[in-house]
Amino acid sequence: MTGKHAGGGQAAPLPIPRATSQNASTALAVGVFAVVRHRLARLSVRRLLTAAVIAVPALAILGPVAALPHFRSLFALRVVLALIVLVGTPWLIVARRRWRLEAPTFVALYAAWVAWLVITLAWAPDRQAGLHYLLLFAELGAIGVAAASAGTSRRRLSYLLLGLALVLGLALLVATAEWTLHVHLPTANPFYAHHRYPAAFFYNTNDFATYLVLCWPFVLLLPAWRRTRATTVLTAVAALGSVAALLFSGSRSSLLTFGLETVIVAVVIAAHGSPRVRRATVALAVVVVLGAGVLLSGHGGSTFGKFTLTKIASEVRSGQGSGGVRFDLQIAGLRAAATRYFLGVGPGNAETVVGRQNLQFTIVNVHDWWLEVFVDGGLPALLIFVTIYLMALRSMVRVARWARDPLLRYLGLATAVSLIGLTIAMIGPSTAIKFPPMAILLGLAVAVLIRARREAQEQGAELAAGGPGSAAA
Repeated sequence: MTGKHAGGGQAAPLPIPRATSQNASTALAVGVFAVVRHRLARLSVRRLLTAAVIAVPALAILGPVAALPHFRSLFALRVVLALIVLVGTPWLIVARRRWRLEAPTFVALYAAWVAWLVITLAWAPDRQAGLHYLLLFAELGAIGVAAASAGTSRRRLSYLLLGLALVLGLALLVATAEWTLHVHLPTANPFYAHHRYPAAFFYNTNDFATYLVLCWPFVLLLPAWRRTRATTVLTAVAALGSVAALLFSGSRSSLLTFGLETVIVAVVIAAHGSPRVRRATVALAVVVVLGAGVLLSGHGGSTFGKFTLTKIASEVRSGQGSGGVRFDLQIAGLRAAATRYFLGVGPGNAETVVGRQNLQFTIVNVHDWWLEVFVDGGLPALLIFVTIYLMALRSMVRVARWARDPLLRYLGLATAVSLIGLTIAMIGPSTAIKFPPMAILLGLAVAVLIRARREAQEQGAELAAGGPGSAAA
């Protein structure tokens, strides 16, 4: 016995035998199954499928984080999508469920987009990359459809929002840990290993910052829907966490989007809110605009120097840094689009064509979703996407103005503001084909539209029957 142990020091813990650990795990699993087996037996396939579909958007944001360490490409989202297809298809056939297609115009436009991308494969230089891109594009479509399906029920819509809110809270907690402890999740860019830049569940900090600004209107407008003490506290905590994470991300496009969204919300609240809420919102907007102006003008110090706009201009002129690289990629992307008469170089082939133009490029992602759509699918794909975007924005403005349910009015306004911010925010991520929040936002817009239409139909039925809705009208 060593002197340390003889002197009363704490002995090292003994390792638990593997067999004992496995037996204990097996016993625990059997015990849990015995407790919940009766409840599992009462669950219907329909409820299980509904729960799985509603969970898809939240799992999409978690992405590869919700995966086994050695199987990063087989994460929970893809497992759940596969189970929905493998279990849902036979169930629909056997049960002979009747269902109707909601929002058929959006579905038709998305189908036309996919069909055109398939056509462009005929002249794509890298068809393997094109097929991989189409699989990711179909995955984004499935995520959007899952979010849109929540509009068939107010309860499902509430569960969808709850799941997304929990994921946002987890993301802010992870970002706080990244900043304070200098640790990152295994899915983050290895470049951040020795930096404090927060990335949360995303690969890089630009993606995370874009996600935050797309969520910002929902956080900022939350008290307008439910004015309780708990809601006010949650809004304050989420707002402070979002602003802090955004500032330390260094994303200039997200900062511009953040300021734009805040000003829009302030204008809307000032026009329709109570005097107290109006004063608070206007004061917040003034603080945000002044703060953004200080950062963008180069007075943020060494910590926030990345936001300086004059620095971007100098980078573009010199062809160095982030600004110079992005400008070169924009020019290369437009040249790539011209090589196929603006009909598209093929899905996922923008990087291939851009890389062939200049072999010195170390980054070939165009870093602009609008340009990515234009280069990959040409004018037809861009027109389809712009049509989907404008239809979603117009629908959300109408819902925000005319919906009877306060929840729908809140979601309509927040989604509309977030869609406006999307026009700037989507130049932040390197590629949006691997950015689920965009698909979730568009799917949420469709869900809110479906719910508003059903609400209007229910109100019309009440008026026809002379029920309570006639007095409300």
